[in-house]
Amino acid sequence: MAAAQQVQWAIDEKMEVPVERDVLWAAMKDYSLVEKLSNGLVLSIINKDDIMPILREVTFKDGSKREELLSQVEDQHRFLVFKLKDSSLPKGIKSAQFALFTKEKGDASSELNWRVHIEGSKDAKELLIQQFKTEIEAYKIGYAKYLSKPKSVPAMRMN
Repeated sequence: MAAAQQVQWAIDEKMEVPVERDVLWAAMKDYSLVEKLSNGLVLSIINKDDIMPILREVTFKDGSKREELLSQVEDQHRFLVFKLKDSSLPKGIKSAQFALFTKEKGDASSELNWRVHIEGSKDAKELLIQQFKTEIEAYKIGYAKYLSKPKSVPAMRMN
């Protein structure tokens, strides 16, 4: 039997957030937060189906849309996987898949890890990698803003 091949990730980006893993996971799954979590880059994510793989439509602030197939949502291990639908792949790209992992870091903090696997021509991959890195950076900014905000109302002094 041949040994399993290790996935070669085109992108492997991580960020630490000052919340517990369950809080991060809940935010990741809440599509009503996508505009805040993407720092305004993504306006909406709409599920078009409820059977796995779930077809979903992503609408960006520039009006462009992308169709994705959500193939795994693993609540126990708090990760999800989706791939771009063939109709949304740029010319020269055979497949593009995102895997988002969460990890408890301790001290009420956790880590979000974006991994992207892309198959296609070298030039097309380089362009798509840049596009996805821009998208991930927007999410990093959005997650940092949203998850670092105090969720309670500070006490007021009464004189």
